[in-house]
Amino acid sequence: MILKARISSILILVCLLLPTHSWARVTGLCADCHTIHNSQGGNSVVIGGSPVRGLLNTTCSGCHQGTNIGGVIPYVWDSSMPAYGQTGTEASTNTLAGGSFFWVANGFEATGHNVDGIAAQDSRLLDTPPGGTDLGGRLTCAGTNGCHGDRSEGDEFLAMFGAHHGQESSGWKDGSSVANSYRYLLGVQGGEDPAYEFRPAGNAHHNKYYGQDRSSDADSTGTISSLCGGCHNDFHHGTNEISAGSFGSDAWLRHPTDFDMARTGSGSEYSLYNGGTGTANPYSVITPVATSSTTSDLNTTVFSSSDDAIIMCLSCHRAHGSPFDASLRWDYKAWPASGYNGCMVCHTSKD
Repeated sequence: MILKARISSILILVCLLLPTHSWARVTGLCADCHTIHNSQGGNSVVIGGSPVRGLLNTTCSGCHQGTNIGGVIPYVWDSSMPAYGQTGTEASTNTLAGGSFFWVANGFEATGHNVDGIAAQDSRLLDTPPGGTDLGGRLTCAGTNGCHGDRSEGDEFLAMFGAHHGQESSGWKDGSSVANSYRYLLGVQGGEDPAYEFRPAGNAHHNKYYGQDRSSDADSTGTISSLCGGCHNDFHHGTNEISAGSFGSDAWLRHPTDFDMARTGSGSEYSLYNGGTGTANPYSVITPVATSSTTSDLNTTVFSSSDDAIIMCLSCHRAHGSPFDASLRWDYKAWPASGYNGCMVCHTSKD
C-alpha cells in the first residue's frame, strides 16, 4: 500500500509539472510510422526492404509523398503532376505553401531544390547553391546539408530526433527547439497554418512568416530569410552584397530581404501593395510578406502596424519547388502574353 501511494504521488506530481497547453504533433498508431522488427506476416514492412533509421517505415520523402486532399500530412512530392495553376493558390490546386518537388524530380533542374533521394544532382551547379559555397555533399531534407531539424547534426535522422513527438506550445513557434520551431526549421520563428496553405482563398488562412526590418547588411536571426541565407548567403547578407552603399539608402545590388516596404514612404508604389491604399492593405497569399509580430494572431492586413510589410525570400519563391524557373511562385517570364506577374503586387506602378 505504501508503494502504491508513493507511485500515485509521483504520477500526480508529474501531471502538475506538465504544460497545460501542450501536445505531440504526431498522433495515432505507432505502427503508422514505425516497425519494430521490419517484418509482418513474413514480409518486409519497410518500402524497398531495407531497414530505416529510427525504426521508421520509410524515409522523409516516403512519408511525405502523395496527393494533397486537405489532410493532416503535408505531401511535398507526388508521382503525378500536381495541379498548380498560375500561382498555386487557386481553388483547383493541390500544392501546399512549399510547393512540390515533382518538377525538379522529373529533370527540370531549375524548378526546385534537388534533394538527394528525390532529384538527381544538378548537372551545372553540382552541390553549390546559387549565392553560396559548395556543400561538400548532396542536399538533404534535414541536418547539416538540409533545412529541417538540427543543422549542426550531420545525420538527417538524428537531426530530426524527437521532432515529431516533441511537446510544443500552441500558437507562435519561437525557435527554441526543433519541435517548437516553424516547420521544424531549428531557430526559425513563425506561425503555422494548420492546412499548410492548402487552397488559401483570400487572406483568411495562411502561414505567418517572421521577418526583421534590418538597417544594415548584417544577417538577421530567426527569420525565414536568414534560414535561406544559410546556403544562399550572398542573397541575404554580406558587406556590399545587398546594396551599393548604406543598406536601404542606396542602389540595390540584389533584391532586398528582411526589409520593411513601409520604410520607402507612404507615397511609394509599395504602399499600394495588393490594391490597398497604404493603410490596412489586404494580405496577399500570392506574394506574401513577413511581419515582426510574434503573437499568435494571424496578420490579414499589411501597413496596419509596424514592420508588417517585410520582404522575404518566400515572397517570390516556393521552398520545395514549383513548375517555374528558380522555384518562383508564378511564371513571370511568360507575362504579359500568358503567365502571371506576381511582382506587381508590390511593384504596383510597373504593371
